[in-house]
Amino acid sequence: MKSLSQLTEREVLALAISSEEEDSRIYMAFAEDLAERYPASASVFERMAEEEEGHRHRLLEQYQQRFGSKLPPIRREDVKGFLRRRPIWLTRNLPLDTIRKEAENMEFQAARFYDKAAERTTVRGPNAFWRPCCGREGARKPCR
Repeated sequence: MKSLSQLTEREVLALAISSEEEDSRIYMAFAEDLAERYPASASVFERMAEEEEGHRHRLLEQYQQRFGSKLPPIRREDVKGFLRRRPIWLTRNLPLDTIRKEAENMEFQAARFYDKAAERTTVRGPNAFWRPCCGREGARKPCR
């Protein structure tokens, strides 16, 4: 198991892509769970899922431009100290406040990941591959 600091830029970007996809699916599961009980909150989570999918798409475009089309098979579980997500079946039928706190925690963890990733990259400026997500995950300052 590698730590984040041991990953190549290619691996870090691939990890970001898979993380955005997983987060999108988690937010959509929250939306489905809340749809009957809290339809307005379910709509918020649907929009969050769409936003995460947009992040994934932009990161994937950046990856393909820089590294080609083949993503290395790396997952969150492969990286020591990386973001952990609660199994989705543990979040079914939770109170709305608990789901909101879970989403806040997810956004906070993602923001920390992007800060660490931006510090390690050799790509700087407006074309940095972290730019698509900077300022969007949680209450963030702009990426470097």
